[in-house]
Amino acid sequence: MRLELLDPRHDPEPPGWEKLRRTAGQYVTWRYDLLRAYAWAAQAPVLLAVLSEGGVAVGAVSASLRGVRPRRGSYASGRDVAGVVDVHAPGNRSLKGWWFTGVPEPERRRELLRAYVRGVRQALGPGWRGVLWREVSPGEAAELPGVVKARLPTAPLARLATPSGIDEWYARLHGTRGASLRSWARRLAADSRLSIRVGPARDLVTGAEACALRARNDLKYRNRLFPLAPLPLPYFEGLVGSDEVVAVAYRDGGRLVGLCLTLDHRAWPICLSWGGLQPEHGGRKHLYFDFYVRMVEWAVETGKAGLVLGKGKADIKRSLGADLVPSSAIAVPF
Repeated sequence: MRLELLDPRHDPEPPGWEKLRRTAGQYVTWRYDLLRAYAWAAQAPVLLAVLSEGGVAVGAVSASLRGVRPRRGSYASGRDVAGVVDVHAPGNRSLKGWWFTGVPEPERRRELLRAYVRGVRQALGPGWRGVLWREVSPGEAAELPGVVKARLPTAPLARLATPSGIDEWYARLHGTRGASLRSWARRLAADSRLSIRVGPARDLVTGAEACALRARNDLKYRNRLFPLAPLPLPYFEGLVGSDEVVAVAYRDGGRLVGLCLTLDHRAWPICLSWGGLQPEHGGRKHLYFDFYVRMVEWAVETGKAGLVLGKGKADIKRSLGADLVPSSAIAVPF
């Protein structure tokens, strides 16, 4: 087993990376130019590992190196006294930070992850205390290498199976939720000033528009104690410019007032982000709920198995018919 460790900010794209990503069915957020843009904005150095066997790449792991000694250099620039390897997907809490080609058996996955931990521990040197695995689904903890494990429940992941049609979806929702969604969708569609379009993001919005609206939304919900660095403009230019992102764009007289970006996938697209202006700033009420209507319609029309609605606002997403899949963060000492 060979482990190649990369700092996406400085290291060139490894040969065959895009083929590996697509073979494994991974989303566009794993494309190397997006990894690089994400890494430059991240608060901690990003360490990308590519696992190969017999000269063939079989998987990858992405992590942030969170240490006591803050630094912006590469992972090899210095040791730490109490560092943690924080394994998580870059720029997307709905995904895991590790994946493999094919569908390896649990014991095989454990073997691959064990090779990853050994290689990272050797590369980082003394002082690094262990690995924090995020977005661990039920039953996956046994695949993680190590004996002593501390588990912390995290926000569940909402997944909505595609209904047979939009009317069937309205009908199966509890209480007045379905009737309210239908009514709001009709009112917004009848708004003569409001344009609602669903399609490839690159045809509907610019990277600058997406970046500005996302930053505005993140600012509204920021954690004052631990604020996250905003994703930079090059990230959104690459994201929106790809052929793997679908948008629901709301415009008033040409001005973007609401935007949902969804990572397309053959079976389970991921609703990646939402941003909208408040009515007092030119937006509209209920756009947040309306974009779910548009995405369900799109999922039905394109034959998707379902939509990953992401994390956060669990009660709202459950009221929309989504199943909440439990998730945990698991710490394993070296």
